[in-house]
Amino acid sequence: MNPSEFAKRNGGCNGCVFVENYEVTACHGVNPEEKIDAQRFLISAWLDCDVTRAAETDDIDQTISYSAVCKRIKAFFLQESRNLLEYLATGTARMLAKEFPLAERVTVTVRKPDAPMKGVFDAVGVTAAVRRSVAYVALGSSMGDRAAYLDRALELLSADELVLSVRESTRIVTPPYGGVAQGEFLNSVAEVVTLHTPESLLALLQEIERSCGRERLKRWDDRTLDLDILFFGEEVRGSGRLTLPHPDMENRLFVLQPLAELAPAFIHPLTGRRVSEMLRALKDGR
Repeated sequence: MNPSEFAKRNGGCNGCVFVENYEVTACHGVNPEEKIDAQRFLISAWLDCDVTRAAETDDIDQTISYSAVCKRIKAFFLQESRNLLEYLATGTARMLAKEFPLAERVTVTVRKPDAPMKGVFDAVGVTAAVRRSVAYVALGSSMGDRAAYLDRALELLSADELVLSVRESTRIVTPPYGGVAQGEFLNSVAEVVTLHTPESLLALLQEIERSCGRERLKRWDDRTLDLDILFFGEEVRGSGRLTLPHPDMENRLFVLQPLAELAPAFIHPLTGRRVSEMLRALKDGR
């Protein structure tokens, strides 16, 4: 990858540790013979990371060891046989992102130069990428054992393989919002470090809600569990099933108060205001 290609792919990234066309012999493919007869795979991995500290200190602990990257790749490919390059590329990217916390984004290309197909070609392959993102999720419950529902939500969230860490704010009791619900809410916010996309995180949260008995019968009604993505990094979107950042949060004390405990300096990508500023303005009636 030449410098112009690197700059185009990485944008403002401060560096990258990469391995190009690392060769592993393994048994993967949809055909029965491919699960018995080993073939060559060429794996390239780019781990975007800030190399500034390593450059200043000349300390290997401040960067990512490409030797360690190769060892992890080989171990992954020597596990049980898989059908698709898509699985191998995505699985390798996720594995490397988990193994090397300094990597902000991991891109993996898996090439199969000896694929059993007709025609003249250098290789077939698949590229997949994952990014380490920080999301802020609002939690609320106004029915039953409210604390137990929040505990269960955090337990299921933390157990997901693409969730790397979960940190919860202090829980607060707040009056119902929206004019329909009758019960007081127990609310908090969780900081979630994840390899999910916004869409896949939303799907996970909705599945957790369903597992806790959430029924969507009437908007603003009482509920066993309510999980909303407030921020997903600096993502901005307003179409489809997901609006980011979450609309109307600047008018919701039960959101801003616990959010400010975790991320007071986080800047709303649309308004340019810090969370602490939004909380202060809401309390002052501005």
